[in-house]
Amino acid sequence: MSKSVFHLSDGDPVDQEKEKKEKEKATDDASVKEFVQSVREDLHANNIYLPTLPSLALEALVVINDVDSSSADLEKVIARDAALTARLIRYANSPLYRGLNTITTIRPAITRIGFQRVKNAVYAVSMKEVFRTSVKEIEKRMEQLWSHSVKVGAQAAILAKSQPGMDADIALVAGLVHDIGHIPLLIKATKHEELIRKPELLDRVLEKLHTQLGGSILKLWKFDPLVIAAAAEHEDLTRNPGETPVDYVDVVQVANILVYEGSDHRLANVDRSAIKAFSRLQRGEEESAPSVDEDTKHVEDVVF
Repeated sequence: MSKSVFHLSDGDPVDQEKEKKEKEKATDDASVKEFVQSVREDLHANNIYLPTLPSLALEALVVINDVDSSSADLEKVIARDAALTARLIRYANSPLYRGLNTITTIRPAITRIGFQRVKNAVYAVSMKEVFRTSVKEIEKRMEQLWSHSVKVGAQAAILAKSQPGMDADIALVAGLVHDIGHIPLLIKATKHEELIRKPELLDRVLEKLHTQLGGSILKLWKFDPLVIAAAAEHEDLTRNPGETPVDYVDVVQVANILVYEGSDHRLANVDRSAIKAFSRLQRGEEESAPSVDEDTKHVEDVVF
């Protein structure tokens, strides 16, 4: 079909189709700008939805952080929740803590993981609840977000295992929460029909704001600053830490890009040679990428 072209009184042609697209783009840009400004106002007024961890997980974390607590105290709390108990046992039997014997009860699971290190295990196995929603408009988005986060967390954990001085538990948690900033934005977007109706607009908003919000949520939760940095900086592909040791931002950044490989996401086709994290993490990347190896799949199974 040929497109309609009209002429003004002065003879200049008017491309009606082009004009319509320009108006739509201007409207879309205005919608995004309005939403972004609204989010910033909500943040300033401390009035934005922030997800919370399950209450029992928070209770377990209080026990872990209490210097007077023991493994027996932690066992009592965890044992009250069969699902949490089962997940922690699976976690202790995962490739992150491969032992000679299979653990079947919570006490040896805590012993194998370690009393202090079990904090990250509790975060890891509880995080799925944070990504649940009953809001139909964003249900599929949240499921996709959790699935991606699990893959990034598992990949980050396996990458970290090959790096001197890195903790696979911290890397796993950093990967699981790297996109946590999407959640309040998705919740808020349900009140903006234009964003729900046009996924590409919502994607623009998420890309623009999720790292800032992610850092804010994790600070509120009093997460390890190393994990907060990973959430806040993993999208900065120009990041160059110089000669400093490999860190969790590097690990999550590489894991995130590897997981998008083969998709139509913008990160799937980035020039990896231009991203410092890849050269800083070269050995780990060669050992476990680009395909997701068996250990990574086992770790995914633990937290799914």
